[in-house]
Amino acid sequence: MAAIGRLLERAATRRRRLDAVIAAAPERLVIVCHGNIMRSAFAVAYLRQQAPELASRIIGAGTHATAGRPAQDSARRVSPEFGVPLDTHAATPLDLVTVGAGDVILCMDRANEANVLSRHPMHAARVFLIGDGASDDPIDRTIVDPYARGDDATRLAFQQILAHAPRWLSLVTN
Repeated sequence: MAAIGRLLERAATRRRRLDAVIAAAPERLVIVCHGNIMRSAFAVAYLRQQAPELASRIIGAGTHATAGRPAQDSARRVSPEFGVPLDTHAATPLDLVTVGAGDVILCMDRANEANVLSRHPMHAARVFLIGDGASDDPIDRTIVDPYARGDDATRLAFQQILAHAPRWLSLVTN
């Protein structure tokens, strides 16, 4: 039920929820996508690279991840273009412990958000899209899954992540 309500949530309501989480001075981010082998893997690696002292406070997971799975081939090929290698990445499935560890839970798209909300409704107040706070346009707030869409789609997804990631990093470094 929380997932359906979230889909219908007005931009102003979402922004108020986000403002409340920001005011609480979040310390830990959980970044979620489908398999934790492309988008969230890249976002976590980038953020950890930017702030190594915060590495333990930035976690990635996938709603349908297979534990230990390496980054997808396209992600491994494209990520070095951004100075963020994913050669050693190992996927982590999203579970209650991982969700509970995040002061902010960032989802890459609406499907990820709905999945997290339906499985962990008690954490709904902390679940956001990675583009929340940057735009009220629902399309601009999501990162399309580039899985099996080639290097250009992967490159675009990574560029979009780089546009949003610094804002979230600034929350946990303040």
